[in-house]
Amino acid sequence: MAEYSYPAMLQLKGRRCLVVGGGRVAERKTTTLLNTGAFITVVSPTLTERLHTFVQTGRIEWREKTFEPEDVQEAFLVFAATDNSEVNVSVREALTPYQLINIADRPDASTFTVPAQLRRGRLLMTVATEGASPGLARKLVSELGEAYDETYEVYVDFLAEARRIVLEQVESPHQRRRLFKQLLDDDFLDDARWQDTERLWNRFWELVSDNRGDDA
Repeated sequence: MAEYSYPAMLQLKGRRCLVVGGGRVAERKTTTLLNTGAFITVVSPTLTERLHTFVQTGRIEWREKTFEPEDVQEAFLVFAATDNSEVNVSVREALTPYQLINIADRPDASTFTVPAQLRRGRLLMTVATEGASPGLARKLVSELGEAYDETYEVYVDFLAEARRIVLEQVESPHQRRRLFKQLLDDDFLDDARWQDTERLWNRFWELVSDNRGDDA
């Protein structure tokens, strides 16, 4: 029977994440961590210009040196992202069994991998092929980007706030389920696409009122 990776969304707020390396790959790994609330440390003698900017703006900590085993202490996630395979292996060897590592040039030796992804605000879509074809994963994400444009960031933010209101103000589980289903109607998405927030919320409150009337 085939064995596959387990997909998960990690909450990294307040946790320490370590990136070993200062080149383009390390830059890419670091960038994906920026909005997670994690404490990010990069260990490398040199950095890309963009990583320097992250240091100057206080978004990451930089240890300007080569990797040493003690650098992994207290790190929850570790990215070995240098262009030296021996260094990357030494990073893995320094870990405890409870630390997770992504090795840029050795996905087979990693305890987690990062899928190709498309983010529209709260909406995150990922594609992975278990290492079979990263190119295919990127191609599919590109196609998703064409189908799911920036409209979805507005729409999902609306859905989040609408859900909060429904849970606070609508007591009937039946009404809630019906409202949540109706909020997926294309009319709401169209209002978000045209950035007509007034019409979007008017439509929502009319829907809430209609549902209450139906169960009266």
